[in-house]
Amino acid sequence: MSWSTFYHTAIWRKLSRQAKERDKYQCQICGDRPGDPYCQLHVHHRVPRSQGGPDTVENLITLCDLCHAVVTKRWHGPWFGEGALWGRDLLRQARENYMWLLSLDPQQRVRIQTAIWSEFGVLPPTR
Repeated sequence: MSWSTFYHTAIWRKLSRQAKERDKYQCQICGDRPGDPYCQLHVHHRVPRSQGGPDTVENLITLCDLCHAVVTKRWHGPWFGEGALWGRDLLRQARENYMWLLSLDPQQRVRIQTAIWSEFGVLPPTR
């Protein structure tokens, strides 16, 4: 099934809802939640479908649209325009940092998230 078709199925809606519920409807990189300015939550495949990543809740993580744009290279141009060209090294570094954070086991990730988010006054979800 193509990516454009899959993301309109009941299976995807169910998986997406399960991932968001597990993540307490909070971006797992920056901590944004619905109701925060400009926050639109997405669900991201940790291992992309194009690289054989499974369509399982374990392979999914909740991200806000901006963080999702940073980790998804094909979105750099549409999201960041010319900034994607002159800021290419910054985007590459941010993407690498985000992907590293997303690759951690959940306990490690939560420890790091809590430390980072507390610097900005963002509260982690109660688990």
